[in-house]
Amino acid sequence: MAPMERATRRTRTVLSLCLLALAGMARPGRAEEVVEEGPRLEFREALQLRIDQGLSAAGAAAVSLRRGRVGLHLTGSPWVRGGLEVSFDRLVLLPGPLQGPPLALHEASVTFTVMPQRAWLSVGLFRPQVGRESLTSGFEVDSLDKAITQGPLREHLTGTESGRAPGVDVGGLLRGEGWSVRYDSGVVVYRPGPEGAWRPPLLVARAALTLGAPEADVYSLSLPMNDFGLRPGLTLALQGSTEPGGDARSWGVDALLRLRPLVLSAELHQVASPQGHALLAHVRAGLNLPGPGATVLEPWALVARVTGGALADAPGGARLDAGLSWYLRRQALRATLGGSWRPPGHAASGGHLGLSLQHRR
Repeated sequence: MAPMERATRRTRTVLSLCLLALAGMARPGRAEEVVEEGPRLEFREALQLRIDQGLSAAGAAAVSLRRGRVGLHLTGSPWVRGGLEVSFDRLVLLPGPLQGPPLALHEASVTFTVMPQRAWLSVGLFRPQVGRESLTSGFEVDSLDKAITQGPLREHLTGTESGRAPGVDVGGLLRGEGWSVRYDSGVVVYRPGPEGAWRPPLLVARAALTLGAPEADVYSLSLPMNDFGLRPGLTLALQGSTEPGGDARSWGVDALLRLRPLVLSAELHQVASPQGHALLAHVRAGLNLPGPGATVLEPWALVARVTGGALADAPGGARLDAGLSWYLRRQALRATLGGSWRPPGHAASGGHLGLSLQHRR
């Protein structure tokens, strides 16, 4: 097949996906459908279109499909749930030619109840339950991009950029009057090292105490962030990981404060490997303000810093991000304008501006 024909087919595929998303965005509001209770499969998709412009060098703005997700999820059952999801990220649309990684299996997991409402067993390909930033979707965080601390932590935990790895986890959510505790303990079975080298399995654990409204009503393998003032509370979490008989390990703390209109999150991890130690820290803050109609405007800022040399993906240095998010239909339809700046002193210094248009259903 000629290169021109392959590029044409890829272009048609991307445009078809974008048109499907835009069709869902353009639909007028519909009355809530009556859905019968019971197990069912739900189709879900999420697209994040990005326009990026570097500030340190002249050049045309880049247009890309920053994140794309399509999957099937099993819901409605009190004893089992799961999902199968594929991704198509960083698909460059302009300037041409069309380029980007192919479709990839993003997540495939099943979660069974062991003790109703108290303990769940998860198996498959999913995120090890360590690190609030890693456990929060890129479609959920209160900023244009994830914090630069996520990459080094995911390299340690899984050896992959997606942060997913084959594993087993036992976790649950315990709720009381004005408090709740979420716990997780698991093992990452396979986590490739540099150049695909084998690394031993990794034991992970996390425990989080929430004072106030729980972060979510039910236990799941992901964490929320912005509650738009509906679930005020403070969450403090301790977590860690270790290689049995190995040198790789980590410990960390994270916090989430949701107090209308403020949303404040912070995280600190120390990661050790045979190459040394790395310290990963960031703080993110946002304010939910009333926007036009029933929308929400959120100015936000993010400060992150990575120091040390324990990981190949930890170049060190700091980054400051700031911007404004406009939630037209909460996280289902959102526009975010933001910029980032890294001080001189390393190869990635400089700044850039970005605009993100997001749609989920």
